[in-house]
Amino acid sequence: MTSSIAVQFGEKVLEIGTGSGYQSAYLSNLTDKVWTIEIIKPLAERTRKVYDGLIARGYSEYKAITTKQGDGYYGWEEVAPFDKIIVTCGIDHVPPPLLQQLKGGGVMVIPVGPAHAQELQLVRKQAGQPVVATLEGCRFVPLIGSEGYPSGW
Repeated sequence: MTSSIAVQFGEKVLEIGTGSGYQSAYLSNLTDKVWTIEIIKPLAERTRKVYDGLIARGYSEYKAITTKQGDGYYGWEEVAPFDKIIVTCGIDHVPPPLLQQLKGGGVMVIPVGPAHAQELQLVRKQAGQPVVATLEGCRFVPLIGSEGYPSGW
């Protein structure tokens, strides 16, 4: 997923689904502008503590990561637009708020489709419209929250 969005240093990247922090940690080595959202509060807090501990030990690349606990479906409007968006949880459609927060010419990678048969899609925003390419079949954990998969997927 990361290589498909071709992050360049200085680009603003939004990650939906912080989880353990692995993806945003990797992104912080590619750009100095990473925002990441996690809906599960204890997980968001734990991962932020990990980053802060690494920063305290001299790993300055983690200063590039700004975290937020919240529903990733709605993105992070206050700091949009983003050059790149990476969604690390599956959903049955591309969230309109994320598409709105993607810069013109920007790229998003997202697993889209029913819970048990998603496709990894590369979405480019051209002339304000999404241009979608399917990369491969996949299966991710579901996006949860107000607009995610219904419980019991």
